[in-house]
Amino acid sequence: MRVIIVVSLLILTSCSIKKQAEMIPYVLDLNTEESIYNEISRSNGNGKIVFFLEFMSDSMLKFSLLDLDNKEALITNRKLFINDKFYPIVFETDYFFYTEIKEFKPVVLNEDDKEIIMPTIKERKNNIGQYGYKKRVLIIDNSLYWIVNKKGALIETNVTQ
Repeated sequence: MRVIIVVSLLILTSCSIKKQAEMIPYVLDLNTEESIYNEISRSNGNGKIVFFLEFMSDSMLKFSLLDLDNKEALITNRKLFINDKFYPIVFETDYFFYTEIKEFKPVVLNEDDKEIIMPTIKERKNNIGQYGYKKRVLIIDNSLYWIVNKKGALIETNVTQ
C-alpha cells in the first residue's frame, strides 16, 4: 500500500512540474500588478480577461486589458500573474503572422478564395500571386492599458485610481 502511495505522489508531482514547465509565466512590478488587480476586481465582464501586449519604442511595453470571449485568444502558454491568478497574454505579433491550420499544416487561400493546404515553396514560387494568406485582426477601442518599462515598472496608465 505504501508503495502505491509513493508512486502516486511521484506521478502527480511529475505531472504538475510538466504543466508548470509548459507555461511561460510573466510578473510585473508590485505597483503595476496592484493597479491591474484593482481594475480586474472592479470588472464584471462576461468573457475571459486577456492581456494584449504591444511592443513600443524605448523598451516600453503596453499591456491592454481585454474582456474577450474568443477561444483562440485563450490558447496561449504565456500567462500574466496578477495577485493569485494567471491570465492569458496575446502578443501583437501573434496577429502579424497568424494563419489557420488544417491537418497540421498552414492554410492559404487560392485564387478562388477557397481554403487549401499551403503548397510547397516550389509550387508557390512557380505561381506567385496565386495564393493569399488569411489574416486575423484585433480592434482595441477604449481599452484600459498599462505602459511599463522592461523591469515591469508602471510608466503610464489610463486607469483612474
